[in-house]
Amino acid sequence: MLTGDRDTHPDPYLELLRLGVEHEDIEAEGLEVTLVVPGALVTGTVISPEARRKLFLDELDDYDLARAVRTAHGRIADDADEGKKRPPGRRHLHLRDVTVRDGRAVHTLPSWRGPLAAVSGWTLGRPAKD
Repeated sequence: MLTGDRDTHPDPYLELLRLGVEHEDIEAEGLEVTLVVPGALVTGTVISPEARRKLFLDELDDYDLARAVRTAHGRIADDADEGKKRPPGRRHLHLRDVTVRDGRAVHTLPSWRGPLAAVSGWTLGRPAKD
């Protein structure tokens, strides 16, 4: 779905939700969403990139690896501060308390990061347990 001949512009409402969690003056963090991505249904609570980064670092057991990720993140943040805008295909949504359904299998994850351009459909909330 992320090939060059496909539309890589995310849904504008989903983009607003992503922007909402990145700006403290907009109340969007904490909303539950269900996303349709290639091969799966992903459900979770929307969080900011910073909150996802903290969760990710907490998941790392290796101190040296966590330090390397922090260093790399600092360099990426420096690029963003220099005004380098991310193209639509490189914008991501971040979730916590995630459930991934692929076929009959159900997986739970502490956090998830996925490209907005890969989302073909979405809704607020979680699916019913039925």
